Amino acid sequence: MARKTIHKSPMNSRKVVRSHQLRQTFMIFTEGETEEGYFKKFKVRCKTISGGNAFHIVREAIEQMKNVKKSVDHFWVVFDKDDTSKSDFLKAIKLATENGLEVAYSCEAFEIWWLFHFMEIAAPIQRREYEKKLQKHLPEFTNREKGRNQGERMWMLLDRIKNTGIANAKAAHSKFEHPEQAFKQSVTTVYQLVELLLANSIS
Repeated sequence: MARKTIHKSPMNSRKVVRSHQLRQTFMIFTEGETEEGYFKKFKVRCKTISGGNAFHIVREAIEQMKNVKKSVDHFWVVFDKDDTSKSDFLKAIKLATENGLEVAYSCEAFEIWWLFHFMEIAAPIQRREYEKKLQKHLPEFTNREKGRNQGERMWMLLDRIKNTGIANAKAAHSKFEHPEQAFKQSVTTVYQLVELLLANSIS
């Protein structure tokens, strides 16, 4: 009697190689806990560096990079212009890029990124005006609420309209691409980091 031949499935004889690429890793140093709460919703590692102006934040981020044990594909630092002098602001960006840190800055503050989700901005807006303008779209918003909880909540509220925020922020930045030009404008490069995080999440 002839012996029956059994053909094994390739699935059983070798490991299946996934077709999609492995997700890249991020380490984001933020100036405040609000920003940390926001970016952690993208499922990436974040750490707050408190105290000092933009130049101090960058110097501290560079030091902390040296203590990161795991391999990281992208290091970012997120900071505001706030009351940083123009000289220190430009030095902070230069120092960051020279040391392998990508920069997401906001002029004047991080909340301008949230405002871009609701409006195009063609003229400078002072930081003290952010709350009133955001409350037109989010009545419950208040500057008094700070920290990780606010960052997480704003991520959830703005998630559906993030593409509008990216488009408006990109349009404003295209007019003042150099940090020296952007210093007195309502400009943020946070959209660049968000675009990268979104692309990474679907890779």
